[in-house]
Amino acid sequence: MTTNRNEEFEYLKAKHPEMTDEVINTFLDDKTHEHVHVKSYVFVFLALGVLTVFTVGASYLEVPFPVAIFLGLLIASVKASLVALVFMHLNDERKIIYGFLGLTVLFFTVMIFLTLTGEADTLGEPSLAVQAANEEAIAKIKGSSYHDETHDTETHDTETHDTDVFQVTATQGAGNGIVRGKVVWDGPIPKIKDVDMGSTPGCMDIHGGNPKSETLVLGDDNSIANILVRVRRGLPTTASYTTPSDIAEVDQYGCVYKPHVLAIQKGQSISYKNSDVVPHNVHTLSEANPAFNKAVNVGGKPIDRTYDAEELFFVKCDIHPWMKCWVHVIEHPFFAVTEKNGQFEIAGLPDGQFELEFWHEKMGTRHQIVSIADGQLTELEYRFTKEN
Repeated sequence: MTTNRNEEFEYLKAKHPEMTDEVINTFLDDKTHEHVHVKSYVFVFLALGVLTVFTVGASYLEVPFPVAIFLGLLIASVKASLVALVFMHLNDERKIIYGFLGLTVLFFTVMIFLTLTGEADTLGEPSLAVQAANEEAIAKIKGSSYHDETHDTETHDTETHDTDVFQVTATQGAGNGIVRGKVVWDGPIPKIKDVDMGSTPGCMDIHGGNPKSETLVLGDDNSIANILVRVRRGLPTTASYTTPSDIAEVDQYGCVYKPHVLAIQKGQSISYKNSDVVPHNVHTLSEANPAFNKAVNVGGKPIDRTYDAEELFFVKCDIHPWMKCWVHVIEHPFFAVTEKNGQFEIAGLPDGQFELEFWHEKMGTRHQIVSIADGQLTELEYRFTKEN
């Protein structure tokens, strides 16, 4: 390198005698620096490409949401530092470098703090906000008949609910009886709120705007969707039932859980998937069955779980707090969930008297006694009101 510089110096001095030694050295120094800068630019360009590959690869990792935020911020900080030091030529400006470093640390700390204390808390212990929301949801669930078989005067029943009066008359666990019906809303229709999806325009585009809340879904004739209808009492305690082999599915599409209410038989499995354009996480609040909280990235592998204990539990997405659904795990196969037309059908019932339970996520449970005789079809219409 020194020999080449000496040769260039002598060449320039001979060709340009008007140039002083100082001017020639300055020219050669600038030329050397330019060569070094080009090498640095190529190195940084390659480094940015590698870091971009890491960013894309990290998006496919099934890691808790805050971990994904941490990795994203870390990679972004490294990329920003390389650009500032080389392309912006700030490597000689110590004050500016220290200032940027301080701002980066501050931004990094604030973002991690918000992640760990906000709704999207999936790193082990829930945040206080998440704990409060979880406890409220679990308290509502524990108030249902899944957890409390006693019924006081505050229970909304259409029949007198007295365990001494009700007699189990069925002797078989299955038969040819069918109960078919429709659930209809009776009374003034409450105002149904919109779900604010402004933070996720990709999901809002799927719905053509902000969709309505699924807390109460009514059909054209005021029929009610998302009502679980199940046989609560009347089946013999000695009966056993074969678990279906098919796997139920809970999908995340348009930043909404589909279905909003799912019922499965004890021992059955659920596959949680993400068909959306944005990442989600599945946070189950089950107690009798193992709970979990895992990310389901775009195009990622579904999460499969088997449920071996009867219970009602709540599922949510911490990233998008409006995303909620309910899962009922039931001992027997005699249940149905109404669609928007409000209709349901429960088949295969033996002869006998049964208590049907109608469940809604906000209005709780209602009950009605039906009789099944000689494998006949029993039809009914249940009118759901806020008061009954």
